[in-house]
Amino acid sequence: MSLSKRGQVATEFMLYTAVFMIIAIGAFLVVNHLQTTEIPLQQNTVAKEIGEGFATTFTLSVKGGEGFSYNYTFPRNIFGRPYKFYFVNLNEDSNIIMEWEGEYGNFSYSYGVPAYNYHVKGCVGDNVFESNKCSNVLMFDNDGETLTISQVDYV
Repeated sequence: MSLSKRGQVATEFMLYTAVFMIIAIGAFLVVNHLQTTEIPLQQNTVAKEIGEGFATTFTLSVKGGEGFSYNYTFPRNIFGRPYKFYFVNLNEDSNIIMEWEGEYGNFSYSYGVPAYNYHVKGCVGDNVFESNKCSNVLMFDNDGETLTISQVDYV
């Protein structure tokens, strides 16, 4: 093999390697972009499911009837960030609102709860439940007419 043919083979090899590297880097960038755009959706899905579990506890406690008592243990944060539930006009609107400030923006969702006479007491201040305040246990007590929701004042 002549010297010029070896140079040509080496040059072609370097060109093929460079093209392959460009394609590999491009594919990596595309996959990386797709994954980063999906993370906020996955985080919001987790937050929504935590809220649904919270609202389901209200339904369970109401349908349990007189004498029903339940302690609900909840996560203190979602992906390292606390969240809030607002019990605004709970006895009239029959819904609660969850707010969570995620890494990619604010998340807010409304959950329907059964129409009932609710009484919120304890560490839940101004009808706002904050996940990082007090304990991570909510107590639900149904006396047949009123569902009392209280958060214990210990951590």
